[in-house]
Amino acid sequence: MSTTDPPAPRSAPAARRKLRPGWSLKVAPEDLSLRPMSFKDWLREIWFAGSLGVIASMIAHVIAMIVMALIVISHPERTEADPYLISWLDPSQTPPETKRKPVSLPLTIATAPTPSPSAPPETVTPPAATAYSSQVAVRPADVRGALGGRGAGTGGGGAANPGELERLGGSASAQSAIKSGLAWLARQQTSDGRWELHQGYPDPGRSVVRTDTGATALALLALLGAGHTPYSGDHAQVVKKGLQWLIDVQDRETGDLHDQRQEEGRQPAFYAHAMGTIALCEALAMTKDDRWLGPPAQKAVEYLLGSQHPDNGGWKYRPISRMMVGDLSVTGWALMALHTARMAGLKVPQADFERASAFLDSVQTQQGARYKYEPLDPANRVTAALTAEGLLCRQWLGWPKDHPPMQNGVNWLLSDENAPEWMPGRRNVYAWYYTAQMLHNLGGDPWQKWYPPVRDTIVKHQVSGGSAKSPNDVRGSWHPTQPPGLGEEYSDKAGRLYVTAMCLLILETPYRHRPLYEE
Repeated sequence: MSTTDPPAPRSAPAARRKLRPGWSLKVAPEDLSLRPMSFKDWLREIWFAGSLGVIASMIAHVIAMIVMALIVISHPERTEADPYLISWLDPSQTPPETKRKPVSLPLTIATAPTPSPSAPPETVTPPAATAYSSQVAVRPADVRGALGGRGAGTGGGGAANPGELERLGGSASAQSAIKSGLAWLARQQTSDGRWELHQGYPDPGRSVVRTDTGATALALLALLGAGHTPYSGDHAQVVKKGLQWLIDVQDRETGDLHDQRQEEGRQPAFYAHAMGTIALCEALAMTKDDRWLGPPAQKAVEYLLGSQHPDNGGWKYRPISRMMVGDLSVTGWALMALHTARMAGLKVPQADFERASAFLDSVQTQQGARYKYEPLDPANRVTAALTAEGLLCRQWLGWPKDHPPMQNGVNWLLSDENAPEWMPGRRNVYAWYYTAQMLHNLGGDPWQKWYPPVRDTIVKHQVSGGSAKSPNDVRGSWHPTQPPGLGEEYSDKAGRLYVTAMCLLILETPYRHRPLYEE
């Protein structure tokens, strides 16, 4: 303040305030200095200040955080949720490891394709081998003539041979149901050649599982399974249009077949791609049309191979990185696509089957007799559907039919606990789809006792009346929620087209693939 500035005015109350006599305190200079405190005195001060509980709580939280960190470090694969639950919203968030270059495969169309030997994988880290699985070498099954039985179906422009059908496990009533079901599927095809899960007919699926690729692939698998091709059968034009739609929707750069690519990582994505790959490869194997079907089939297989876990061998809802973990449900469809690729003459490296076998080891229990969804799931999370799927994968990878875990698993699937019933909470066409294929490969009493009752039950519950005109078309289909099936069946979410296609594929089992252990 300068000397010319006027003094600041005092407030009126302060001006009237008078000093009053009071107590004064004298402090010695040495008392103003800080003296060192012993640990005992420090604890005493904390006790009287009421801070001991706070310190104890802090110590407990620090210990808990250290323990949790050790758990996370010891199980890094459980962080899989981070990449795919977030990055499907924004493709730019895709982890760098998932953007692997596709595998380039030579395309060779052969009438008798055989597995192609290759160098072992560079970094295969299989889980601890069991006494049984370590004794079985991975030898992909012989696929020569695997689709040769489809001439017994209603496709190919002729009627099925009743004697041949009966020998295989079919029946006249099942063939009639297949014909009616395929006609329903043909009526649901849109003008551009695709099918839809979520609309177009009564009781469709929920929009959250929307995938036109998945719907189109399922419909094509049912049509191809009965012997219809783009060039033969009553539904040749339907099949041709469906295959062309799949080819048109495919990403030309990556080979991805999923139509909802802006939602990469959603649950239907890799189911749809694997099913579409199977459809393209089956059509290629049945027609040998390598000019039209060869390039898109090869690109689809390349994308599948590039999406496998680089170490543990599983597949998930998107191209997988080391920070993710696969699941058996998706892996089963992916493996079937690779075997179908071999049927079409496409070479699949042995290393990919080796890694897939290691993944199966990680989800098996009881030495390979039963299977669960993910490696870290508890042993009591096994289901009939996953067990049948796991055993079917083992068959295609070379397990012998008399392998003890195979027999053990079959006995469990044939037990009263898993008896097929068309009842609320019991119907499970997803489990029956895999069980039928696995038992058909084995043949004998298990197949003869299990399949005919299931076949006849499915035929009995097909919709034989009702409308055959859009939008009320139901004749020849199966209702997805009458009765409501087991949760893992997924029919309540995927809808009428899904459950109809699955029922048709089960009915076609006797001739859709030749038995693997057939003499």
